[in-house]
Amino acid sequence: MLFAHLSDIHLGFQKHESLQRIEQQVFEKSMDECISRKVDFVLIPGDLFHVNIPEMRVQKFAFAKFRQVHDAGIPIYVVYGSHDFSPVSNSVIDLLAEVGYITKVTRATSNEDDTISLDFLVDEKTGAKIAGLSGLKVGKDREWYEKLDRNSLEAEPGFKIFLFHGGVSEMKADSGMDGDHMPLSLLPKGFAYYAGGHMHKFNHQSFDSHPNVVYPGTPFAGYHADLEDNANGQKRGFVLVEFDDVVKSVEFVEIPNTSYEIIEVNADNRKSDSINQELVEKSKDIDPANKVIIIKVKGELTSGKTADVDISGIREELNSRNAMFINVSKNGLTSKEYSITEAKGANKEEIETNVFSENIGQLRFDHPELLGDEGVKLAKKLLRELGQPVLVNEKRNEYTPRVRDNALAILGLDKDDS
Repeated sequence: MLFAHLSDIHLGFQKHESLQRIEQQVFEKSMDECISRKVDFVLIPGDLFHVNIPEMRVQKFAFAKFRQVHDAGIPIYVVYGSHDFSPVSNSVIDLLAEVGYITKVTRATSNEDDTISLDFLVDEKTGAKIAGLSGLKVGKDREWYEKLDRNSLEAEPGFKIFLFHGGVSEMKADSGMDGDHMPLSLLPKGFAYYAGGHMHKFNHQSFDSHPNVVYPGTPFAGYHADLEDNANGQKRGFVLVEFDDVVKSVEFVEIPNTSYEIIEVNADNRKSDSINQELVEKSKDIDPANKVIIIKVKGELTSGKTADVDISGIREELNSRNAMFINVSKNGLTSKEYSITEAKGANKEEIETNVFSENIGQLRFDHPELLGDEGVKLAKKLLRELGQPVLVNEKRNEYTPRVRDNALAILGLDKDDS
């Protein structure tokens, strides 16, 4: 008997058209592989979608593929991840469950003693017993696990699988995910397989009380940092598990996605002109055609602003040579002359005020209204405007100029000013 384990597919995450095609192709190839290998069932422990209701384009190809797997007689068992979670069962996952293409696993009951009980569902063909908990937002799911009635789950006989979406502290190293992780002891003991989601890199470890704790990782990219890992050789795919009364083997199945080039520059103790020159030289040495290009600049400049490291010219040149997509990472770039100082506060409003107040003194402007308390007020007003959401039925080509014009008005500028 055989089952497949996929996770963190994040359908709908990609915004660039070429990456959207890869995202769809990888998902469809994975499902095709499950069908061709005639798996008995498929497990997806969360973040199947990047948001609970993705755009119609994403829903259309997801429904078509899940219908194909359903028609092949392969059940798919799913729990929510933190991205596709809906507290009122209002997600596209619930639509898929409603039409019968997938089955939601979490069957929880709140007891009078404040514990939470879980029921098993039984896969008809194999007799495997499956239980699991959905992933919530960071930290919230740990409350559920602390209340979980583990005794009843551990007492159940048979071949058991537990689905969960969250990081495990004992497997945190090089997991591909930061944030809160929970101790392994919060998962019920004695299951044959623990199907994990949330960590974006393949990881398979066994512990005395918890054998076969497995994360398949994302099959393509659920965050921009995943693209950088891909460029550095991270393999992507899903997991196939052969079993009878016990797990007999766990096989990682690689699903290739696309080709990459990475340009990395160390900015430590250098000026921006030197870095810009190195970027030009390195870009000449690669063939960018039909590849995802990762440009990563990190380190601390001796002087100037991080904005002086100019990627725009490199981007234009690479695009002229048919680069598929260019991802720029300057998050690790700082300057000795200027760096953001963190500040605390009792709430968001206070934190924003304190961060601007702490940092505005580093700036040099000829206009006094951009400095001191007036500058802090202006910065907060600008931040609020730039954070305005898209209005209902507002198109992107309407949203962008609206926010731009309002921001320019706050600065006392006209869009036609040169």
